[in-house]
Amino acid sequence: MAGVLAVVLMAGVVGGAWATADTEVVTVTPAPKLRTLKSGSKGEEVVRLQERLAELGYYTLAPDGKYSAETKAAVKTFQAANGLKADGVAGVKTLTLLYSDEAIAAPKPVDVLAGEYPMLVNKEHPVPETFVPQDLVMLTDDCDAKLVKIKYSQTQAVKTAVDALVTMLEAAKEDGITNWQISAAYRSYQKQVTTLNAKINTYLERNKEWSKNKARKAALKTVAEPGCSEHHTGLAFDINVPKSSAFKGTKQCTWLHEHCWDYGFIVRYQEGKENITGFTAEAWHIRYVGVEHAKIMQKNNWCLEEYLEAVAAETPDEEETLDEEDPLTEDEVEMSDEEEIPAEEDAETPDE
Repeated sequence: MAGVLAVVLMAGVVGGAWATADTEVVTVTPAPKLRTLKSGSKGEEVVRLQERLAELGYYTLAPDGKYSAETKAAVKTFQAANGLKADGVAGVKTLTLLYSDEAIAAPKPVDVLAGEYPMLVNKEHPVPETFVPQDLVMLTDDCDAKLVKIKYSQTQAVKTAVDALVTMLEAAKEDGITNWQISAAYRSYQKQVTTLNAKINTYLERNKEWSKNKARKAALKTVAEPGCSEHHTGLAFDINVPKSSAFKGTKQCTWLHEHCWDYGFIVRYQEGKENITGFTAEAWHIRYVGVEHAKIMQKNNWCLEEYLEAVAAETPDEEETLDEEDPLTEDEVEMSDEEEIPAEEDAETPDE
């Protein structure tokens, strides 16, 4: 009979097993041995790891037993929150703490649509490393593949924003505009670290004489610092045309810039606003803010920073703020005097 002996009235050890008084041998099941898990690891141990990370609020995907980039990012976030070296490798020390009662759970997901005005995330308003938006869904589950291609199968975004995206693209289809692709949406803090580092390395490979500091400065013109990216909110999408390196000037881009406001989206980084937003113009990057706010920004030609600054300066009541017939004017906005950021040679790559 195999199993763990719960009660032993009279027992002795016989060759590594337990023997009762009448010599019945009961095998003791050893605790599972912890084995270091890292990128490339697969199997039940990884499933168990992902399930525990999900239980603690660090992992938002379905466990698949593959130590992917998303799994590594979740491990790094757990390590950082629990005072461990954040290297993304689930070693014995990390696993021991992870499976213990001492593991610190991630903060509760944030309702990014709860505020009266759109949430602002930029260099001056970063989110913490453990920030996760509420109501994330898989785009492949909520978007018809015939309507829009999701470039990466694990892409997530906030449900309300995804619903608005689908409604908008269905309207585009009715207007004869099809062939869309989403290349990015929600991005975790650790994923943003990876994205920024990849951009820095690209510059270093292209420009052998550059220092790492110079490459980093160049990368930050199109890739946000971790914690400062709108992709953390789950409300932003990088939208483009499949198998095309350019989006600006396409019929899809023209339709999007004309109609996205009607569905609650804004073109987040517009030309002429670089000194305010801190980024070069990105024709492909849209952000869900809700129809009322989007229409006001469209009518006043405001970026999100200008809109929020205007309503804060005016401190009007709600009816005045949302009255499209009596919008605030740009003269009432105190403009930023930061230096204008020059355009980048490969700004068509949606990776901010």
